[in-house]
Amino acid sequence: MQHSRSGKILCFGELLLHFAPDSNGNWMNNQLVKIFVGGAEYNVATALAHWKNPVKFLSALPENFLGIQLESQLKNKGIEVLAEKSKGRIGTFYLSSDGDMQNTSVIYDRFPSVFTQSDFDAFNLDDVFSEVKWMHISTITPALSEKAYIKCLDLMKEAASRNIQVSLDLNYRAALWQDKNPSDKIKHMMPLVNVLMGNIWSVQQFLHIPVEYELNGNSDDENLLKQAEKSASEIQKMYPNVETIANTFRFTSGEAVNYFATLYTDEKLLISQQYHSDKIEERVGSGDAFMAALIHGTLKGNPTEQILEDATKVAFKKLFIKGDTINDTIKIEKL
Repeated sequence: MQHSRSGKILCFGELLLHFAPDSNGNWMNNQLVKIFVGGAEYNVATALAHWKNPVKFLSALPENFLGIQLESQLKNKGIEVLAEKSKGRIGTFYLSSDGDMQNTSVIYDRFPSVFTQSDFDAFNLDDVFSEVKWMHISTITPALSEKAYIKCLDLMKEAASRNIQVSLDLNYRAALWQDKNPSDKIKHMMPLVNVLMGNIWSVQQFLHIPVEYELNGNSDDENLLKQAEKSASEIQKMYPNVETIANTFRFTSGEAVNYFATLYTDEKLLISQQYHSDKIEERVGSGDAFMAALIHGTLKGNPTEQILEDATKVAFKKLFIKGDTINDTIKIEKL
């Protein structure tokens, strides 16, 4: 499907501070910890802004000097900020420089925060969607509060009524959902999604579409591709509004990584080139980089095969950039 690049991309989610102590504990002796600005939708917004896309970011910020500095940082990146402002704190998380967001090494400290406590009523829908062509959220946001979940639904319904494309990243964080049943909420959101990204395991977790093929845990397992195609086909049967389904596959063994992705559209599974490295520098943000490149390429009207290859290459390159977001070394037009 061809889309015009004119119009803005709206991202809705929490802005976070990521504390990254070294895994050996030397930060205590050195009294020095690296801090990055992060958050799934923020990471996507930042990458899109790097590639000269007009971006809006709807979030919440504290009424203090930290909130002022963060808002200024977003504006300096060329991002239009719609920030609910209130007294309180910004959410944080702690993850060592070699830790992974999908395992127990992440420590969240984001309840309460100005985002999780927000009513999200400072901006009316006409202001939020003015000039918007695309809207992106992740499944992290509805996990944060009932009000955030309701806001996600309201925004998605409004986007659909305005013929605005909606993308959803099925990134599962067990520590955020805890005793809540994520599928109850996400299944209400799915009829409003046009572009879906995740993997076969998050699809199983959120949508109860099981991984039926026996997998050997290796990146060259052909059953991965069979399962990716089967899961995507099942998704489209259940939710025919979903036009495109991306799966990313990252297999790590120690510091080594194998990475590739698939894209399912028009009842056809496309498979990217596979990338390997003996060592990676950063485990955070590669999926967000993939999502941003997928949105960018779609809005640019690139061929589907090119969109997949560009997004996979961007995601792989992000594994070698410290912090949560891409930097100026990743120029998508020159990939």
